[in-house]
This record gives sequence, structure tokens and C-alpha cells, in this order.
Amino acid sequence: MPVKLPGRPRRAAKRVRKPLAGAVLGGAIVAAAVAALAGGPDVVTPTVREPAPRAAGASLPLPRAVAQLFVVGADAAPGDAFGARMRARGWGGVALAPGKVLDPSRAAGLTRQVAAAVRQARHVPVFVVAEQAGGPASTFPGLPPRAQPLAGDAGTPASVRADARAGARALRRLGVRMTLAPVADVGAAAGPLQDRVFSDDPAVVSRLTAAAVEGWRSGGVVPAVGHFPGQGAASQDPDVANATVGLSRAELRARDLPPFAAVAGRAPVIVLSNAVYAAWDGVTPATLLPEATRLLRRDLRYRGVIMSGDLAAAAPVLGIGVGAAAVQALRAGADLLYVSGDAGQQEAAYVAVLRAVRRGRISRARVQASVGRVLRLKRAAGLMPARRAPPARRRSGSR
Repeated sequence: MPVKLPGRPRRAAKRVRKPLAGAVLGGAIVAAAVAALAGGPDVVTPTVREPAPRAAGASLPLPRAVAQLFVVGADAAPGDAFGARMRARGWGGVALAPGKVLDPSRAAGLTRQVAAAVRQARHVPVFVVAEQAGGPASTFPGLPPRAQPLAGDAGTPASVRADARAGARALRRLGVRMTLAPVADVGAAAGPLQDRVFSDDPAVVSRLTAAAVEGWRSGGVVPAVGHFPGQGAASQDPDVANATVGLSRAELRARDLPPFAAVAGRAPVIVLSNAVYAAWDGVTPATLLPEATRLLRRDLRYRGVIMSGDLAAAAPVLGIGVGAAAVQALRAGADLLYVSGDAGQQEAAYVAVLRAVRRGRISRARVQASVGRVLRLKRAAGLMPARRAPPARRRSGSR
């Protein structure tokens, strides 16, 4: 079943319908992003005013609504303790063995365990997530697609699309319905991601990223495109160590934003980078930075789900705990909060967000907006039944 883009509120659809047409989309979005990045470092971007999503999560108790905002890592052999936590919390998503290679037969058993725990507790169906951009960095290196550098060197949009579709079908057989792929970062000479990017050419990366997104969606798996606003020129891998992108605003807008602009109207999920950027404050990871989500929402007109980078890696950059990082990421504009770490870190992040909402540091409306996006995505992916339209009202005087 192909993954359709979630429906948008009618008011929002009216406003963006014209700019989303064909090639006008890329040009208008890049132009807006250029204008946003052209301001000096002291420019304050106004808060995004976007229509509130439908109250898709309004009927969930607050603890379960907050749990829908989390994607948590699961070991290759999680055991009964993880199943008990899944039944107790009802996480929004579960990432399989983050940063590790997993045998497909073991993955199938793990996804069945997760699904059983969700059914037993009558929770909202869960997204099972895998890193599958291709090559040795994937959760399943033996499954498609090919490594992105190979596709970039010799591939065409048609072959990349077919590769991603084959990968989606393979993942669905294992019960996986979301992938942390494709990588939309533009490579840089001697950069840390050269073994994971399509190319050093922004135009090539844009074309092949768009093709990969189409392939994953047509195969029935949700692609989560990373890593906004682009980390190909980072000093090192941001998920492994503190990393800086030292590019100016002009350089960022010329080489790193175009691939994200190319998929802003098609990508169901975009993942934020854990790098820090000289173009902003040079201290705060983009995944915790309001300016990054504002750029994505306002200037690239993105209306899908924004996912944080791994908060277990982002928190140490600022010398804070993962709980404080989760609160900061949600306040900055992320919808899904990814915590790959151990059970203690995951619980700390969940409790911190729940406490912040109860104490008024995060509004319930803010939580409801993000939960609404997540649940609409689950409906679009076929994990939940589609919402039925209300019956038409009879006109007065009609029979």
C-alpha cells in the first residue's frame, strides 16, 4: 500500500495550493529560504503561525499522548522488560537496534513482539523504524537499497526509485513501516558522510533524494529524510561526536537547502541534524534550535512531521540531560522525539516532557498539534483506520 501524504487542514490547503505546483515549488521555496538565511545573525525570525491540525489526539489521555511523540531504540534482543515498558507506555515508534546490524529473521521476531505488546495494551499502533539508507551503515546491509554513493555515481532517478521501492517491500515483510532514509545531505571533500551521501553536487542530490522518497512511499514505507538543514560539511559525524558546520549562510543556502526544498512537499518526515551551525549561534544543535524548525516550516512551507535527531547524542553537546533535551526539542518545534539510548534515558525524556506539560512549560495545545501530525501520518501509512467523514447535514425543509 503506497504511503499517501497526510491530509492537511482546509485553511492551510487553500493557502499553499498554488505554490506547491510543479517546478514553481522548488523555485519559490529556495527563494524564500535564501531570504531567510540572508539576514544577519541578530535577526529574530517571528514565530510560525500555522493552522492547528485537527484534534486527532484530543481523546488520548495526556500520558499516552506524550508517549506518541517518542521513537525509542530497542536492542536486538530486548527481552520481557522492553515488552512490559511498551505495554505501559505505548511509544509512538520503536527503532530497531540503532547503530547496529540486525539479522532479518531476528527483526521479524522483534516486530512481532512489539506488535503483540501494543495489541495487549490496546495502544495506538506503533511505527517500527529501521535505518536503511543502503550500504554498511544500514540496519540490514544485505537488503536493498544500494549504498547511496553507488547510486549517485552510476544511478538515475528511475534506478534510485526502484531501489527504494524494493527496500520498502523488503522492510514491510519484516514489519518495518518507517525508515531513516534517504540521506539528503550534500557531500564535501573528506567529509564524515561521504560513504552515505548521493553526491557532492546539490542538483544531483536533489533529484535522487526526490526519487528515493517516491520509491519508499510507493513501496509502503514512510521515508524520514535527514538531516536538516544539511550536515554533509560537518567536522565529524554529529551522531558520534560534537560536530560543527562552519558554512556561512550564503554557502548553506547554495548547497545544503536545495535537496530539502525538492522534497518539502513530498516527504512525510524530515529529521533534524545534531550538528551545530556557525550560520546561527554556533553552540546549539539544530535539533534543539527554534530557528531551524522555523526555516523548515515557514520558508520551506513544510507541513509534515519533524523528527528530532537522536537526543542521546544531542544532549551532551550542551552538557544537559536527555530529559532537558527532549523538552527543548519539543519547544523548538519537533514533533517526534528520537531517543536511541537505554531504558533509563528514554524514561527520563518521557517523564521530563510529561512534567513540563503538566507544569505549563509546554502547552497542551502544542502537544496536541504534534500528536495530530503523528496520528494523521499513521492513518496515511495504513497503521490506523482512516477517519470517517461526518454525515452530511440535511438542509432545512428537505425530506
